[in-house]
Amino acid sequence: MSPTLSNAAYFKYWRLCAATGPVFLAAFIVCWGVLGYNIPPIPADYTADQLAHHFRTNYNEVRAGMAGAMLFGVLYLPWTLSITRVMEWMNRNENNMMSTLQMWGGGLTVVPLVTSSVFWLTAAYRPDVLEPVTLQMLYDQGWLLIDMFYAITTIPMVALGVGGLTDKRNQPLLPRWACWYSIWAGLSFLFELLMPFFKSGLFARQGWLNFWVEFIVWFAYIVITTYYVFKAIPRLEQERAAELDHGRVTKLAAA
Repeated sequence: MSPTLSNAAYFKYWRLCAATGPVFLAAFIVCWGVLGYNIPPIPADYTADQLAHHFRTNYNEVRAGMAGAMLFGVLYLPWTLSITRVMEWMNRNENNMMSTLQMWGGGLTVVPLVTSSVFWLTAAYRPDVLEPVTLQMLYDQGWLLIDMFYAITTIPMVALGVGGLTDKRNQPLLPRWACWYSIWAGLSFLFELLMPFFKSGLFARQGWLNFWVEFIVWFAYIVITTYYVFKAIPRLEQERAAELDHGRVTKLAAA
């Protein structure tokens, strides 16, 4: 982007991309969670016949929910990019490894979010002709994908925290507690490793730890990060304006 571009033009897309985070979260909760009957999930110890009854009774809601989840799930990508841009300004001219990991990990998080919805949409597409065990397999497969792909989301969360802790400003763009929360939240997903071994209890997909705690922790991460990205942008506007003014003064003095 041109260094002479005005601040308003330079940062307007940062704000637009940051705003997609709350939109994603609200749509994900409504479409994926409420319409898709994933908040809470159908218990893993349900029988195949119970799963079949669910899809054969609620197929229209599930279809609408999964279609919406696949549509709005991609908003996680531009939201991720807004964080990346802020991270790139934290310590410019230094190693950009953390911002790059954050960008790639956050972008690839879209894959399990969207792909898992395909399995549930498939189950709701012809539930009347599919065998109960097939419907059960599709529902299980969707949950195994979205939960066991957790590590791709852990990477950008840890990278954001580590990158934020290296900010050398007197008042960092991200407060220290938010950086440590991002690291802790990302590492807490390690509990998902236990999910395939349990069909009931706190480690099952419907368990209070592997579902309620983990998803609330992730939702809170989205809210906290979005808030501080929006707070960071005006400060970066001021920094860039000061740099442009300094550059103009230097250029005039040299002339």
